[in-house]
Amino acid sequence: MRILGLDVGEKRVGVAVSDESEMLARELEIVPANNAVSRIAVLAVNMGVDEIVVGLPLTMKGTDSEQTKKVREFGKKLEETTDLSVIFFDERMSTAMLKKLPGGSKNKDSLSAQIILQNYLDNNSNTQT
Repeated sequence: MRILGLDVGEKRVGVAVSDESEMLARELEIVPANNAVSRIAVLAVNMGVDEIVVGLPLTMKGTDSEQTKKVREFGKKLEETTDLSVIFFDERMSTAMLKKLPGGSKNKDSLSAQIILQNYLDNNSNTQT
């Protein structure tokens, strides 16, 4: 099974994908936000994806912001379009982790998606053991 990970922004959506064993995430591409749902739907079909993880930008207090609401709406559209399960995952620490990576500013959207997805995979593997 493969999983897509997304970092949804106002202008761009970073996309990452897991390996089939769901152990490792790798960045895939950056998609313009205006056609992200259709492009991600195509990627999901072509890559045999079974679920999509969307980074949820909560405030540091763990509450929703305006961007959180937009991301939830995006996830709903994606779920309706793809018929895949969309899972929201707290992305609060992904920006801090991104800043520690060398060259992180060039592909920050797809690298953020990779970090979000890897954190999700790590969290899932810890809860299954």
